[in-house]
Amino acid sequence: MSFLQEVQKVSDAHYVLPMLGDMRVDVHAYLSETLFEQTDEALWRQAAQAAAYPGMIGLYLMPDAHLGYGIPVGGVAVTEDVIIQAGSGYDISCGVVYLKVPGLSAADVADWDKRRRWIDDIELRIATGIGSHRPKHMPRLAEATIEEIFRYGARAIGVHADVCERQYIEVDDSVLDSERVKRARDKACPQIGSVGGGNHFVEMQVDVNDGSVWVMIHCGSRGYGWQTANHYFYAGAELRGLAKNRREESWLRADEPLGREYWAHHNSAANYAVANRHIIVRGVQKALENVFDATGEVFYEISHNLVQEETLVLPDGTTKKGFVHRKGATRAFPAGHPDLVGTKWEATGHPCLVPGSMLDGAAILYPLEGAYNTGCSVNHGAGRVMARGKAKRELADIQDDIDDEMRYIKRTLGGVEIEGIVGNTRRTPLDECGHVYKDLDEVLRVLEAEGIARVANRMYPVANIKGTD
Repeated sequence: MSFLQEVQKVSDAHYVLPMLGDMRVDVHAYLSETLFEQTDEALWRQAAQAAAYPGMIGLYLMPDAHLGYGIPVGGVAVTEDVIIQAGSGYDISCGVVYLKVPGLSAADVADWDKRRRWIDDIELRIATGIGSHRPKHMPRLAEATIEEIFRYGARAIGVHADVCERQYIEVDDSVLDSERVKRARDKACPQIGSVGGGNHFVEMQVDVNDGSVWVMIHCGSRGYGWQTANHYFYAGAELRGLAKNRREESWLRADEPLGREYWAHHNSAANYAVANRHIIVRGVQKALENVFDATGEVFYEISHNLVQEETLVLPDGTTKKGFVHRKGATRAFPAGHPDLVGTKWEATGHPCLVPGSMLDGAAILYPLEGAYNTGCSVNHGAGRVMARGKAKRELADIQDDIDDEMRYIKRTLGGVEIEGIVGNTRRTPLDECGHVYKDLDEVLRVLEAEGIARVANRMYPVANIKGTD
């Protein structure tokens, strides 16, 4: 059976794979015609398999969707009473925090050498890449503080709820044992306040319209989250009778002992990730003060690899609780959503922070009523079109051209021409360059066309610190 051939186009940017075989729900995909043409049978087969998980009541693909494991990246799975570990994956609560820098504008960051000094100062305060190395001015937290972070996330370090998707997810202390997964616990203290490798970064950006300066930080739960996820993939596979090489397909009932245990540890990793991002903020703020005599203020922080128990708003207007798994997708509660009542964002919907690529920048979105058709979710980025290994092989011959593109690109941002994107690597990482990602603006147009979200700010990078492997 070809699942791709069964997909039906229902509007200019909405496709549906109807229930087939073991599927419990239709798959709703939000794609332009161009983005749909970039999909393949493997993606749709994986989506169909995901739609067959027990407890599934909704499955949605965002416009950045591509093949992952268990659930496609850019996939949103809504369940009752079932937790799918692949819905968070290995980097539990990977996400983004945005700082706005009042008083700083495009003209203030146009000088290449000044941006270079900012990168150098950042690297004295924030660790990047794999491992647990610590730069000169990176603080170390006490083990007791780490235990508080596991339970209370950003609240444990004094961060206000208004700037967080959530300060923390509640952890059942009668179930959590932070020493249960020793490999995870051993990573927690050495790696707090670090970016990590892969696609994680710290990036200075400028708004194309008003020339305001922003800093985006993208990272997750580091080794603590990875080791936690790995442990429970194996445990879940054993419980469900799956072979070890199929462990990433495992799932858990929320009320069974292993489900309760995973949920407590998953939530502790989510809390760790949120705190990690806000601790990195402190190093960024110090570097802004030292180099630009400016202070960055946290605008908002949000995750995009996470399972959360949320209020689901049904088509008839009634509500109930369910688990929303966003694997490479971002929460998007519109104005008036029940879970925003009493918060700063009740009347506007909360911001959605969407990175694109180190060449093409990022955006801030606000959800619209159409978000109720997507499990209250939007994309988490532009979405990959080329795997890492393939990028390193196939783009090697044009490495010089890619380096020149980053060094000499000129953009007019807020009426000021800025040349080049300063980086912290000698060569542009081929597996993270602009060529391996979809067109972010094409992705964003889908959301606006379907009334899912509106684009409020469009930013472009001027300096990028990549967590190289």
